[in-house]
Amino acid sequence: MTPTPRRSKLVLFLLPAVVAALFALPAAASASTVIVQGTTDVRDAGLLEDVIEPGFHAAYPQYELKYIAVGTGQAIANAKAGQGDALMVHAPSQEKTFVEEGYSLEPRGRAVFYSDYVIPGPLNDPAEVLAKAPHNAVLAYELIAKAGAEGKANFVSRGDKSGTNTQELAIWKLTKVELNKLGEPGPKGTETDFPWYHKAGTGQAETVKLTSQCPESTFTGGGCYEMTDRGTLNRLLDNGSVTNLKIVSQNNEAGAPGGQNLLTNPFTVYAINPAKVPGVNVNVEGARALIEYMTSEAFQARLASYPNAREPAFFADAHPKMTAGPSLTGTYAPGALLKVSGNISNVLPGSPAVAGQPVLLQRLTSLKAGETPAYQTVGLALTGADGSYSISAEATRNGAMRVEMPTTTTYPSLAITPLISSGALTKTDIAVGEVTVQSKIAVKKPSRKGRVVTLRGKAGPSAERGEGAQVVVQGRKLGTKKKQKFHA
Repeated sequence: MTPTPRRSKLVLFLLPAVVAALFALPAAASASTVIVQGTTDVRDAGLLEDVIEPGFHAAYPQYELKYIAVGTGQAIANAKAGQGDALMVHAPSQEKTFVEEGYSLEPRGRAVFYSDYVIPGPLNDPAEVLAKAPHNAVLAYELIAKAGAEGKANFVSRGDKSGTNTQELAIWKLTKVELNKLGEPGPKGTETDFPWYHKAGTGQAETVKLTSQCPESTFTGGGCYEMTDRGTLNRLLDNGSVTNLKIVSQNNEAGAPGGQNLLTNPFTVYAINPAKVPGVNVNVEGARALIEYMTSEAFQARLASYPNAREPAFFADAHPKMTAGPSLTGTYAPGALLKVSGNISNVLPGSPAVAGQPVLLQRLTSLKAGETPAYQTVGLALTGADGSYSISAEATRNGAMRVEMPTTTTYPSLAITPLISSGALTKTDIAVGEVTVQSKIAVKKPSRKGRVVTLRGKAGPSAERGEGAQVVVQGRKLGTKKKQKFHA
């Protein structure tokens, strides 16, 4: 009988310890899994299951996406504890601290899309919000509070420090309703809520469902209202999960308190900085792949038709709106000035001007099959206070030209109050034409030695490194009219 090698016994002896060590390691992800700590809105509106998961898998089949759906506050806490590779949230005021503490791998997270909040209420609308405040969220809250004090209405809050809860409290702060120490409707100086104000402590869809059910045993007097994102509410209405609610206030008007952007709901995605979570195996490449996918033209375009083109749940905002002109297509003398002007603006409603950001004028230098096109920067400028720019360069080479704004690193400023968004804008470019540069040749008087004629001179513009410039000399024999190539 062949004895069992000692090596095998050693492996069997060590295996339990190895397994224990592996389970003890707070690894954020395996090599093939990308763990995302994210908000419930993205899941409850259907975007995660219908678009993000299948799209990411198709673009990056080497990764498996694992999405942990919780409120923004909890998602940020989980990410800081090393429980994720990426973070997707929608509460700029909370994200600000996350970024300033260095938990974002990039200088900012990336803007990916935005939605909007709506205020749904019961079909009989006892607070008369639809009649008196259809486009005024602050007044809507005040009407609900008044009806609540009269025993005719209730307000159901997420109550979980989510992005939705954060914005809800920001709206209560703008009202004349008495608020407690927590910023919630309640007796001043206490942490007690008024009887008509309830904290569900559940996700987006579950809170909407609870509001629709509005059981008398919990909500005395009935008449339940709440605030949620449009995508989640529409999905629940469409699939029949919610039947007792309707939108009573939406699309805040410009003249209303808080302005027309009070109900804007921006989302940002982050890659986690592994240096902030030592001992955790953060899947940095997987997180970067997720960001690349969510800021890609394909994903951004898909948002316009989800769940349908008539009423999309989310709106793309990863890339700015960019203009450039006039077209540079034409033939130029060497050294001629090329000049392009335009404007760059953030498509997120209410966002600040894209000021002080670099803008590059670039020329295509290499376009090979299967390779990423290579560009050389020939001009640089910064956007002005209103996002406008003017950039110029000398014409020195033939080539296709474009204007590029690199991914922003200092925009938007986190010092703005109220902070509309913390997400950076992703690199964007626009073609500005095809430039052809005329050659310029200066020839000295030829010299002759026997049957050899020597020409000396200069040809411009000079060839780039690795390029071969060709000069062709032509002439004709005396007594003939036909030109002949003598040397190249």
